[in-house]
Amino acid sequence: MAEAQLFVSQDEFICSVCLDTLTDPVTIPCGHNFCLKCLTDCWDYSQEFFCPQCRENFSTRPHHKLVDPERNLKEKLCEKHQKSLEMFCRTDETCICMMCGVTEHNGHKMVELETEREEKERLEKEIEELKRREAELKELSETKDHLHFLQVRVTLHRESGQTGVPVTHSQISSLVFFSLLSDFCPLTLDINTAHRELRLSEGNKKVTFKGTKAKYPDHPDRFDCWYQVLCREALTGTRCYWEVEGSGDFMRIGVACKGLSRKGWGNKCGLGYNNKSWCLLWSDSQYSVRYNNQHTVISAPYSPRIGVYLDWPAGSLSFYSVSHTMTLLHRFNTSFTEPLYPGFCVDPHCGVTISHLTPCDH
Repeated sequence: MAEAQLFVSQDEFICSVCLDTLTDPVTIPCGHNFCLKCLTDCWDYSQEFFCPQCRENFSTRPHHKLVDPERNLKEKLCEKHQKSLEMFCRTDETCICMMCGVTEHNGHKMVELETEREEKERLEKEIEELKRREAELKELSETKDHLHFLQVRVTLHRESGQTGVPVTHSQISSLVFFSLLSDFCPLTLDINTAHRELRLSEGNKKVTFKGTKAKYPDHPDRFDCWYQVLCREALTGTRCYWEVEGSGDFMRIGVACKGLSRKGWGNKCGLGYNNKSWCLLWSDSQYSVRYNNQHTVISAPYSPRIGVYLDWPAGSLSFYSVSHTMTLLHRFNTSFTEPLYPGFCVDPHCGVTISHLTPCDH
């Protein structure tokens, strides 16, 4: 009864033909009310049976159902105080008058009827949108048309691309499924780029800071001051997704152009400190991102697992915090003009491991 009362308007007592209070009111099958004479005259004149308000057509002349506007108006009054129902008590989920609000509903959570109606309509729209996405994702998981799969997946990825907005469980499944089939990119650390105080292990999938210099051979691509290492794979003209697991209290995860300088302590060498690299930084329990030495702090719960999604053609680089949900931490939007190499920077007692994704990881 409460929800029905929420959506009642005084328009129900006005005839849309004569625009006056209903006289001998009748209701036709579409639910609209008219004066009996107004409706009869309308149909007699046009020789067609339709609703003058919503224009619904009827194949035969409908039988009228008499209504009592005075009785309906009484239903919209508070039975106890005989006053208009102007408020909705969310605590008791019922419509109340102002007198009720200051007596038996005092201290309850109350809003105006119009506010509650707007909220219900908003929620209904959100539910419909979620149902639409769920249907698309279900269809997507069953399709063998890979082009259609790509187009719908990218659309959903962008629709959910607001910073700090968790992706739903269904969307996570779609994201991982797509990453495994098309976007997942296996990476290997390039020992010729690793600073001599970094150690590579687990098939060149893990990097840790050791503090003692290894006898790596001289190489023009090796970082000689920054504790950094790049991957061997050059990513260009495609979409790639990878995940890493961090340990310790400081690490940088990013991508760099091949032209990133390798010699010295200058900003031209550090991930995120120049216009040739982009990175996510984890330091002292806080996330931040850097590009061209522009620093932006991000507020989000920490997860040791980070997902990186590079959409090279679209010019976007996204960083996700990965746990039981995937939360977008930041997205760089730019225009890539050359191949990019995933890279990492670690401090003492820190390390990064490139994850090997399987369908069970999420």
